[in-house]
Amino acid sequence: MGKNLSAEWGRPEIDNARCTACGQCAKVCPSLSITMEEQRPVVKSGGVFGCLACGQCVSVCSSDAVRVTGRRMKKEDAFLLKPRAVRATPENLTALLEARRSSRLYEDRPMGRETIDKLLAMASTAPMGFPPSDVGVVVINGKEKVQEFAADICAGLKKWMFLGTPAGGILMKFMMNKTTARLMKDFVLPIATEILNARKEGKDYLFYNAPSVLVFHYPMKDTVDPTIACSFAVVAAEALGLGSCIIGTVSPALQGDKKLQAKWGIPPGSFPSIAMILGYPAVGYSRGVRRDFASVTFI
Repeated sequence: MGKNLSAEWGRPEIDNARCTACGQCAKVCPSLSITMEEQRPVVKSGGVFGCLACGQCVSVCSSDAVRVTGRRMKKEDAFLLKPRAVRATPENLTALLEARRSSRLYEDRPMGRETIDKLLAMASTAPMGFPPSDVGVVVINGKEKVQEFAADICAGLKKWMFLGTPAGGILMKFMMNKTTARLMKDFVLPIATEILNARKEGKDYLFYNAPSVLVFHYPMKDTVDPTIACSFAVVAAEALGLGSCIIGTVSPALQGDKKLQAKWGIPPGSFPSIAMILGYPAVGYSRGVRRDFASVTFI
């Protein structure tokens, strides 16, 4: 992954020969790295935080006068957006999202690298809390590798079974807050038990015999960025005609096991956050199921 992006800042540049002094770049800059002085945009050395390389200034400039480098951003990363007429309409996007379902039945055929690369390119557009992104992805591709990974994850889940004992229950009171302990007791441990029991019978209730698993990781434990990226990947899978399902039990089994993380490509200092399985769906759906939020409050 390289160094943590928080260790560096971006470097904006303004081509004065192209610049029309419209001020849009300064207006959208969230860190005030570009400000207006004497009615022209000027790059400030510090700004509020330093340049985040979010690309707002580059994207808003209609005269192609702004470039940003640093934080993995390059001058050539800027591109013209497709016209609005060819973007998804609200109706088309709604139809796509309504059609998305968690897939647990897959055809017995491998995922090609080109298809996975396309999915990841789509998912990389996900909005990040601290752009551009420190999210990393490990792709485990091929049924044999996936099943080896499943065996290792199941071995990790076995260690969690201790928390279901009386002594483990006492330990949870000291290790976790009440909400986390209840989640572990009522959700994680029962699911882990089912997964382990099924594996004894030769059934894969962890990855459902999917040909690929994607693990999203991040340099910090408590962040939503990997989950956002994984959610975009799930939507991208639907658009590509693929099946996917988010798997939450991978992270607890991997976290704290540095040897297992190293074996499966999680860089040192990065935390496995969320995983998804991916493949060609073996069944199709003709109906959606209406869903809503638990509550919506306008204030």
